[in-house]
This record gives sequence, C-alpha cells and structure tokens, in this order.
Amino acid sequence: MPPQNSPRPLRSKHLLAGVAGIAAVLLLLASDVRAFDTVILDPGHGAHDRGAAIGYVYEKHLALDTARRVEQLLRKEGLKVIMSRSRDVFIPLQDRSALGNSKRGAIFVSIHYNYNRGGSGAGAETYYHFSNSYMLAAYIQAYLVQRSSMTNRGVKSANFHVIRATTKNPAVLVECGFVSNSSERARMMTGEFRKRIAEGIAQGIVAYRKAD
Repeated sequence: MPPQNSPRPLRSKHLLAGVAGIAAVLLLLASDVRAFDTVILDPGHGAHDRGAAIGYVYEKHLALDTARRVEQLLRKEGLKVIMSRSRDVFIPLQDRSALGNSKRGAIFVSIHYNYNRGGSGAGAETYYHFSNSYMLAAYIQAYLVQRSSMTNRGVKSANFHVIRATTKNPAVLVECGFVSNSSERARMMTGEFRKRIAEGIAQGIVAYRKAD
C-alpha cells in the first residue's frame, strides 16, 4: 500500500491499455517458451564412445538407463518423448543436434555423467548455451538436486555442440554426478539412485512447462 501523502496513481485509459497490452505480450511470450508437448532426450555417448569410465562403469550405460527412466516418467505426464538413441549405438553430435531442431514445440535435454581426472569432483550441474534455455536448465537443476541430494554445482553457460547447434528449441545438458568420484559412483551404480536422478530431471521439465 502506498503512503497516504504519495501522488495518486495515473488512471489514464490509454496508459492502462498500454500496460495491459505489454503484460499480455509478456504472458504470451512466457507461455510460448513453455508451450511444448515433445521432449527430445539425448543419452550421451554410445557404442565405442564409452564416455566417462572407471573399470566397467561406463557413462554411456548410465546415461541411457537414466534417459529411459525419464522417458517413462514424462510419458505418464502425457508428454511425447523422442530418444536420440534407445540402445547402445553411436550417434554423431551433428545428428543429435539435428534431431533437436527437427520438431516444433519441443525441448532438448542431453543426459550425461561427469568425470574429473583428480577424482575430486562431486555433484550435479546443468548447462545451457542460449538465454532462452536458462530457465529450463534452472528448473531441472533445482529438482535434480532436491531429489538426489547431490551437491549443487549450479547452472552454467557452455559451448557444447549439442546445445550450441540446437537453435530452434530450448536445449540443455545435464551432468548427473561424477563417475570418477568413488562415493558418487557407488550410488549411481544402484537403480534407486538413478531413479531419483530421473525423477528430478522429469519433475524439473514438468515444473518448467507449468510455470507461469
């Protein structure tokens, strides 16, 4: 409530109409950003490209299993899901980004697991390249950390090919913990932990879609 001695607010019909028009445009833009019915899931690596690996723990397997879990959860929410790969095959980066650009009304989510040569890295982080992808990354990161209880490494801008070359839809890349970290590796080898990661990613996507 304004102070009693403050100037009375302007009541011009033209001003109010202008404000209402701007608000309507902003609302339209916000809803348009989130007006998607298709999620393109991109499990990283595959076949000869194992990704991060320690012993027989390969990122390519972890990413595919996690993406399949996310797929099932999103389909239950009524969303269409396209997988860049649904088995252990190699997909070139340009084909992944081409798929990300192939559908209208879609978002692109690339799923990975991290690696640090020193073994000191820990936690989850989500990357975006274009500003229109920031909110998607933020929602996924928030729910992923909440559901998995991993260290929050934040939302970061990056130049990875799949999110840089996916220009027609919001695109993010999620790093779901460090294969090189013995503690996190032990957790991610369990189906229960990968289930929680998948739930966090899926919940973030759904919340982003429903946000005003």
